[in-house]
Amino acid sequence: MVQVYVEPISRRHYAPYFSVAFLYRPFCIIASLIIAFSIALTSGGLWVKTHTYVTQPSVRFKYDMLLVFETSKGPGTERVWSTFDSVNYLMGNKLAPVDISASEQDVNSDGKVDLIDIKAVVRGVGDVHGVKALMAFDYSLGGRVDLVMNSMAYASHSSPLAGSGLYVDGYLRLDQRDAIPAGFTRHDYNYSVFPFAEHGEAKGDTRDASTLRLPVVLNQYNFRNESTYLDAKTPVWESGNSPDFTFQARVRIPTSQQVLYRPTTLEIWKFAWVQILAIYIIFWWIFTKFEYVVFHHRIVDTRVVSDLQAKSHRF
Repeated sequence: MVQVYVEPISRRHYAPYFSVAFLYRPFCIIASLIIAFSIALTSGGLWVKTHTYVTQPSVRFKYDMLLVFETSKGPGTERVWSTFDSVNYLMGNKLAPVDISASEQDVNSDGKVDLIDIKAVVRGVGDVHGVKALMAFDYSLGGRVDLVMNSMAYASHSSPLAGSGLYVDGYLRLDQRDAIPAGFTRHDYNYSVFPFAEHGEAKGDTRDASTLRLPVVLNQYNFRNESTYLDAKTPVWESGNSPDFTFQARVRIPTSQQVLYRPTTLEIWKFAWVQILAIYIIFWWIFTKFEYVVFHHRIVDTRVVSDLQAKSHRF
């Protein structure tokens, strides 16, 4: 003989509405949820405050620059050049004649710039012992965070030997003091990084020589929550006593820029409910085992109807 069919036999428990037996299962569900929530909350990590994701920023060179060439004659003899006519006017005889060119390359053809080459040639300076360069960019992020801002890359190098050129090559990396809120477009810093720029001045500001000092520019820039810096670890100084000096910078855009952000409420709950559910299932399973004991041993009052009881049949 072989088993060909199984027919389950049950004992059915009946109880009035709002009786102890009726309320047992809702109580178990609520108790399981409360316990699961409490454990997930006290163990930490339930409410995710920050998240990170990886993206490639969109970067374009703004053709806004400030160059300072230091000579062996000491402080006060620097030669300066910028892309702002008003600044160049204030420099007077310190103004250096500079030819600037830049090119952008999309190496992997994904629609985003991967390399920015900047070249500045200063004529008739000679005896250059140090260079400081500030370069401005349009910088934006997409994906989890929408960010639009003006950013800066700062490069500097000095040498006891007179030079004819400086070459820097590095990544334009994002620096954050705090997580960026998600859920809306952030454009708090979508203005010029140079405080003396006309489009960067607040109404009523006056432009004077004090705003041209690099510590003033960098100090104001570094107070921002989001900024960029040029991660160039191996600058190349070309020594030589030449009347001309060439500054070259290759700015690489990282394809995997890590961004710290503060998730939205919906995203917080998306991660929270998984933790609560995982713990809830365990306690619900435990309560179902207790449920068998409660009803099988008649701890609560119910009316029991068994499928084994004989039924009267009328023909």
